[in-house]
Amino acid sequence: PMLLPDAALLAGVPEDILCFSRSFEDLTCFWDEEEEEAASRTCHFYYRDVLTACAVSTWRHGASRTRHVCVFPSQDVRLFTPLHLHVLNATTNQTKYWRELSVEAVGLIAPPANITARWAGAAGQLYVSWQPPLVDYLNFFLYEVRHCPASSPEMPFSTAQDPSGQRPGDPSIRPASSTHASTAGVATASPGVEQGLVQTNTWVVLQDLQPGVRYHIQVRSKPDGTSMDGVWGPWSQAVAAETPHSSGDIGLYCSTPDLQHVRCEWSWDTAEPHSSHQLFYRAPPSGAGTREDAWQRCEEASVGAQGSHACTFQPRAGSAISVLVNITRPHVPPTLSYFKEPFWLHQAVLTEAPQLVQVTMSQGRLSLQWLPPLEALAEQLDYQVRYAVENSHDWKVLQVPRAARKEVLDLRPGARYCAQVRAQPSGPWYQGSWSAWSKPVVVDATADAGKGQGRSGGCGHRSHTAKGRRAR
Repeated sequence: PMLLPDAALLAGVPEDILCFSRSFEDLTCFWDEEEEEAASRTCHFYYRDVLTACAVSTWRHGASRTRHVCVFPSQDVRLFTPLHLHVLNATTNQTKYWRELSVEAVGLIAPPANITARWAGAAGQLYVSWQPPLVDYLNFFLYEVRHCPASSPEMPFSTAQDPSGQRPGDPSIRPASSTHASTAGVATASPGVEQGLVQTNTWVVLQDLQPGVRYHIQVRSKPDGTSMDGVWGPWSQAVAAETPHSSGDIGLYCSTPDLQHVRCEWSWDTAEPHSSHQLFYRAPPSGAGTREDAWQRCEEASVGAQGSHACTFQPRAGSAISVLVNITRPHVPPTLSYFKEPFWLHQAVLTEAPQLVQVTMSQGRLSLQWLPPLEALAEQLDYQVRYAVENSHDWKVLQVPRAARKEVLDLRPGARYCAQVRAQPSGPWYQGSWSAWSKPVVVDATADAGKGQGRSGGCGHRSHTAKGRRAR
């Protein structure tokens, strides 16, 4: 019975006598016969040039077959020495089966040891590592990894490939560490499994995985065919690891108002008031062989209304930024992780609103003048001006030339207008989102107003936007 799982892996070997070695220091051989045939005659099993008898044990195999098994004495197991096997009919002394082999060519090796899996620190990636199955033959094996979502056991496993060739370091904070799954490894590949790239490394980065999914992962080994050879061994027991969820699931948005600090905001279900939120950040690895920065915890956290959360931190200058939000809850699963892919500070700018410093009205022409929200970005800022009749919802939005600091609008006389301006970095280096609109100013364009000065005031409306034309 202990032989059966290993024997099934030799089903594709075209020999009458099937043999395997688990450690290259042992050897087991067997052959199968129909039960009636086995009962009608007796066979003897011999090996070596000088025929040496082996004590054969017999097992019932399946419904109508008999399996004869020889486990070789350890003193007769020698590497790189041809071994001649013979099965003789005891009645006629005729050879029924024979085979010549070497022990180093029939390896059937156990799965790798100490398999671990964890998040690799990048979107859709898990890092899997293991140790060789035999300590005396560390560099003699090929490995194959397969994985599938833990929630879909009926799905065939996918076979891992390792196109990156890069070894990530160990992040100090990760969504899930490896655990042994409840399902045991199977002896053969599931139907429909795509056999992919085989590798000699004792680690692999699984890529293009789904976010927020727990995966079951298995590894198997095989002699590499150089000095040692054989067949694929059994799959390991499954280990489990989880990819972090997408940052979009919690609306995670990060930006910098001043090119020094980063403010991240996200929202959470108000039905879970007892959750604990932590944000971590770091610079992603810059390439193969480089040391990873440790995750830093963001300390300046705040909680707003309607389940909104925010945290502000100052990242290391001159590098991209990765962000991870861990949300701990009082029920299972206790911690959910949300990962935002790396971004650069200069591409995530969200400035304060521009400041209107001069607003004048003369003969139906409104002149607006403002200061850029961040002087360092002055030459790379686009602006929009919008205006509407006071207490109206019909905004006219005008695009202003890049880096401009003033605009003149032709207004119809006989009404009071609200006007605002906003900015967006859109240059070759600095990029980002539109700022909030500036505080509204109210101007009087009545026919008899003549020259007038705008004043700050509340327009009190947020409405649809209608495109307008810039004054000539």
